[in-house]
This record gives sequence, C-alpha cells and structure tokens, in this order.
Amino acid sequence: MIGGVIYMKFNKVISKSEALLKDYLETPDSSILNEFNKLSHNIHSKGYLSNIKFLYLYQIVKVHETLPSWYVMLANQKMKELEHYFNASFEKILQESRLETKELNDFLNQRIAWIYKGKFRVYPTTPLDYLPLLLRLKVYIFLYENEEDMKARCHLRNRIAVTLAKLGHLELANFYSVYNWLMAQDVANTHFAESSNLKHSLQSQKYASELNKQLVREGQEVKAVTELSYYFTQLLNPKNMRYDRANVATIDLIELYYPQYPQLEELNLPLKTYLRTKDSAEFCEKVAQKRTKFIRHVAQVPYHLKEMTLTPMNQDQLTIYNYLLRIVQ
Repeated sequence: MIGGVIYMKFNKVISKSEALLKDYLETPDSSILNEFNKLSHNIHSKGYLSNIKFLYLYQIVKVHETLPSWYVMLANQKMKELEHYFNASFEKILQESRLETKELNDFLNQRIAWIYKGKFRVYPTTPLDYLPLLLRLKVYIFLYENEEDMKARCHLRNRIAVTLAKLGHLELANFYSVYNWLMAQDVANTHFAESSNLKHSLQSQKYASELNKQLVREGQEVKAVTELSYYFTQLLNPKNMRYDRANVATIDLIELYYPQYPQLEELNLPLKTYLRTKDSAEFCEKVAQKRTKFIRHVAQVPYHLKEMTLTPMNQDQLTIYNYLLRIVQ
C-alpha cells in the first residue's frame, strides 16, 4: 500500500505541473508565480513537492526569458539544492555499504568509466546492468559523477532510479525520476522529458520494489551467491556473450567486489577464454577440474559418513562451481 501512496503522490505532482504550465502559457500573468516564493526550502518537509510544478515551469519557459528575475534566481537555487540532496543521499547509501573505497574508485576510473564516457544508454543493455545491485548502483553513480554529456546523464539517472527501487529505496527512486524529468527538459530529443515516460517509470519502479519489500517482510535478504548466479547467467547468455573490454572489465570487477570468494580469481581466465572462444566443452572441463580441486581442499568427510560436510561459506563457493557448470552444459 505504501508503494501505491508514493506512486499517487508523484503522479499528482506531474498533473499539477502540467496544469500550471498550461495556465501560464495561456495567460502569462506573473502573479500566479508568487506562491513559489512562499514555499519551503526543506526537501524533507511534507509540502516541498509543491515546488516541483514551479521548477517544471521554469525548465520549460526559461529559454523565452519572460520569467521575473527573482523567480529565475529562486528556481536555480532550488535546482542546486535538489542536486545536493540527491548527492548526499547516494553518498550515505554507498558509505553504509562500504563502497566508497579508493581501490574500487581507481578500478572504475581506469577500467570502466572511459568505455561509457559520453555514450551510455539504457538500451541496448550493458554488462553493468546485471552486476549485483549495490555494486551496480555504485558504478552508475560513479559514471554519472564523471559524465558531461547531457543525454548520457539522463540515461544514467534513469538507471540509478531503477536500481534504487530494486534496493527498496522507492520514494528516493521516484523523486530522482522526477528530478530526471525536470533536467531532461534541457536536453533535445530525449523521451525522459515526456510526462508519459515519467509515469511509466514510476509504475515500473513500484513493481521493482515489490520483491525487496517481500524479502523484508520475511526477514530475508538476497544472498551474495544468488546475485553472483544472476550475473553469470546474463554474462554467459549466448545473446549477451561478447569478448570485449566491457565484459572483461566486469569479470575483474566481480572478483574485486567479492574477496570472500577466492575461487573467482581461478575462474577469471576460464570465463574470459570462454567469452572469446565460445568453447563450452573446454570451459566445463576447466571448471570441473577446479571444482574437484576445491572439494579435495575443503571437504571434511568423517569416516562414518558418506557425504562431505561443508561450512556455509564453502557451500556457497561450491554452489558457484555447480551453477557455472549447469548453465553452460
């Protein structure tokens, strides 16, 4: 129900924004703008969303230079405040997840950022789109912070919002989508400037957050090995398989992100070789050999038992081998 309330709240913002724009264009009377000067600057306040309709009007009409100077200054100020608010929100999420590290930032700068500089788009999908969710969010935010192309920034904001929703931050995701809608008014030929697209995005994010809410209700969380399995499924999907810098970089990124799974280092070269050769028999042979070596190293088999016993961590590691063999065979 909470998701529905949030969805309705932001949909109402869209309707009011369009209505104000229509009234102003029909009768450009500056008196209807005076309310903007009285609205709260506190983004956390209940009434803050009333600012959005005036910011939308500003984004559309500013090129005509018909707005009062006080209005332009106030709109610029509030747009900057919004940007600061989102940056601070993202930084808090990443810091709590321990994803603000020099090692990770250096990797992204050297191996990822240049690949997508100025050309990131939502479609077609990229290897970034099936990274583990928190890591995915980190990468999108890093790319966004280092991106100058206005259209690419629109696409990155969209991906950030979708990922936030999947992580359970639905209200922040919806609000950021509204911000993207505002910013997109400055960008030529982008569907993110359309109200219909924003409404669709809000609806999609509502559904995207449903699984997270269900897991929270059940006191569960998505296990790392589950996110790894999803990554490998997409990486090795024949439709996605490409031996290129983007896929190779994400294989190395996954290894860096999961130090608790040392066998990812052993699987690094076989994965890259498989992307290059498409030789599934060779890949399965190498994975099976490493699986056998792993079992011999960690298995504890008491003399009176026929089945090996593994710690939960070792069981997860064995699952990775098993899963790779299953999806390729």
